[in-house]
Amino acid sequence: MASDVLTCWDVVGGADKGGILVRDGPSTTSKQLEGRLSTGSRVKELGRNGDRINYRLISGSGPETGWVSISLKDKELLRKAAPAQQTSADVGSETHAEAAPAQPPQEPKSAGADTHPAAAEAKPTAGLSEEELALAKSAEAWWMEPARRKMPASVEAHLLDDFLAQKAAEPLEPPGDYLGGQLPVMPRTVGLPTYAAVPDKAKKLFPEKARKPMIRLYCFPGAADNYMLWLELATNAPEWCEVAVYEPRAHGFRPDEAWDRSLEERAADAFRVMRPAFETHAKGGVSEGAPFGFLSHGVGGQFMALLAHRLKQELNIEPLVVFANDGVPPNVPTLSDKGYRMLCEDVLGFYRLFQPGTMEQYEKLGGAGNPFAEALIQKWSRGLRLFEEHARRTAARGDQVVYHKFNCDLHVLVAKHTADADLHFTQVEGPQRDYWERRKSITGSAAESGCNWDRDGFKQWEGWTTEDFIYHEVETDHDTIKNSPLMRKIVFKELGGFCGMDF
Repeated sequence: MASDVLTCWDVVGGADKGGILVRDGPSTTSKQLEGRLSTGSRVKELGRNGDRINYRLISGSGPETGWVSISLKDKELLRKAAPAQQTSADVGSETHAEAAPAQPPQEPKSAGADTHPAAAEAKPTAGLSEEELALAKSAEAWWMEPARRKMPASVEAHLLDDFLAQKAAEPLEPPGDYLGGQLPVMPRTVGLPTYAAVPDKAKKLFPEKARKPMIRLYCFPGAADNYMLWLELATNAPEWCEVAVYEPRAHGFRPDEAWDRSLEERAADAFRVMRPAFETHAKGGVSEGAPFGFLSHGVGGQFMALLAHRLKQELNIEPLVVFANDGVPPNVPTLSDKGYRMLCEDVLGFYRLFQPGTMEQYEKLGGAGNPFAEALIQKWSRGLRLFEEHARRTAARGDQVVYHKFNCDLHVLVAKHTADADLHFTQVEGPQRDYWERRKSITGSAAESGCNWDRDGFKQWEGWTTEDFIYHEVETDHDTIKNSPLMRKIVFKELGGFCGMDF
């Protein structure tokens, strides 16, 4: 798709009424839709008629799409988002998280070039130990070696084999039945951030509510993602559900920690930092047998499967339900061989084709040699390589690609607007059509598709569960689905069924 930047607006009016009115057409006499567009929401402009815009919801609550007024009787209802916070028109790209490393005093505001209002860079935690600093330095040197700029000669199958072979010295018995009632406070670590660490500005946008959790939802991000970008989901969860989001090293609140060198290494870190929380569910835990679910976004589903395997091996516990949110299973690569080679050997050329909006950010930040621009590209390219290389290791296992079976219902939620992108590009001509044709050569979907994944790829999740496989198509796009009210309705309705609660 072209690298145009679509205009985004923040809803600033209607605070005294719970939001602003939405209609199904451009006229102020068009039919009023049910529910208001809440104050604090962010929308993407799809079209305009005078002082009225047709929008699609990015964050917040209210109708997913409709028509609203920019102002009413000289009273501002919408305010145009700052240029650095505009949304790229990329199709199928992850949310543009963390354009810059931790906040030094001189960091330019434009470095926070994310689409989400809560994406302000998290402040780093306390200093690292000498061992952690040495590990970070070693990992950075490894990533900067010339060998990393070449497509690997093999998939390094041993990384996955070794991870899967690890077992607990003394496996735990399965937990007993949960006795019910409110769950105790969840143990948190640096890799499982708490709301208390959230900057005040973000807290005003997404205030937390008093909770009496009966179930937990553990979330697993994709490439270049962090806890702050899940804040809307976490705070909008019903009071009976506690949401916890894993944050990888070198991201968010962990900016100075070592970059992972493989997805298996990241999964090992996740198990370490999440273990105190998981142990509360295990045999002998303070909430033994308590229910929990898993939710991933994009390529984060691969990581979710790895962690689930380790969780079963070490603590003998499993989720009661799994949601793969617009992402494919571990055995489905995102890129073609050509695309993978470009990612390894021509990272800037790759992102010009794969995510033009990321390259636009890169140039705005100063391009080559600018530390913030380089940090942006590193976040994306290193992160995507971790997931792509794991997918290739998994696919190479032949008839053993399914290295973990979930013993629960598995829901895959597909962002229909992104999955239908091929249909859109059949209706355009010129540079946009040419771009999409070139993009087809680097993605792992069917040869005739320019999407990162196709519907057949999503449906391969069916082989990763022993229970029911449920396929949903959600009327939204890949970026928006992570915090979409439509997604929340599916997820929390299902979770509520496990603890006798409604949503």
